[in-house]
Amino acid sequence: MTAVYITIDTEYSAGLAIRLGLHAREAVYARSIAGHTADGAVGIEHQMEVMDAHGIKGVFFVDPMPALVWGTKAIAEVVEPILARGHDVQLHLHPEWMEIAGDANPLNGRTGRNLHDFTEDEQVELLELAREYLMQAGAPAPTAFRAGNYGADDATLRALHRVGIRYDSSHVPGIAGSDCRIGLTSADREVVRREGTIEAPVGSIRSFRGQRHAQITALSHWEMAAALRFCVREGVAMFNIVSHSFELMSRDRRRANAIVRGRFARFCETVATTPGAHGATFTSRPPQIGDGTGAAGMPHSEIRSAARVAEQLASNALYGAS
Repeated sequence: MTAVYITIDTEYSAGLAIRLGLHAREAVYARSIAGHTADGAVGIEHQMEVMDAHGIKGVFFVDPMPALVWGTKAIAEVVEPILARGHDVQLHLHPEWMEIAGDANPLNGRTGRNLHDFTEDEQVELLELAREYLMQAGAPAPTAFRAGNYGADDATLRALHRVGIRYDSSHVPGIAGSDCRIGLTSADREVVRREGTIEAPVGSIRSFRGQRHAQITALSHWEMAAALRFCVREGVAMFNIVSHSFELMSRDRRRANAIVRGRFARFCETVATTPGAHGATFTSRPPQIGDGTGAAGMPHSEIRSAARVAEQLASNALYGAS
């Protein structure tokens, strides 16, 4: 059986909070978490409804750092509906919030865009604080982590080991220029133990000029379905896919992106109807050392890639570049 991890990075937008003002928490929630649009909501409640309809549990990596500005009640508003539906809550962390936290900055004014901008000891302090906020918001103690912007390094893995978080999923071999600074390469696509932490890379497939990461906005349904069938056929243990709480919205976060919304729904249906595949979480089926995490071994199809490029051009023209 191939375990499909649909992971949702679930986050208030720090950039949107700056543009709208820190008084506008509800508006930031509506455009970052709930996905309110004139076409209906397409945020986490919608994503869970689609997954629930197909018997799939998702992994929601929730960023609790906005608690520095709005308190843990703002995080509880994110966590509670996820737990109520029985989905998995794990830890996410965007350090950008420290720049707008003022006197609440836990590192006495130190700021940075990515975790790798901080020392190992500073990362330990941030991870402990984020975990505390997440649990105060009602979540169980997290066992897995993904860095905001994928911006982890080997010190992050050591810090996670020190605070007792067993799994990380920040290595993204399908993005050559990502912010990840973990000492792994694009060839490292299996679950490994590194610096005391179990690293579960984001999945990928072959594409033009290399690999392309498994993300709902990055691959077409045709590519994801082909990749899933390949994983099942070849006995690949897991297919680790990324999405975001706002990913089914237009670029300006005012309209639903019908193309991406449909892609997400079709892929959930494909997972549910593909023999040998099943939805999984870091709680229900923890990654194991040596597990493959995607379909990078699948032969490249220029036809599928070209069709995806055409679909992306249409999506960008209608809803803004993703």
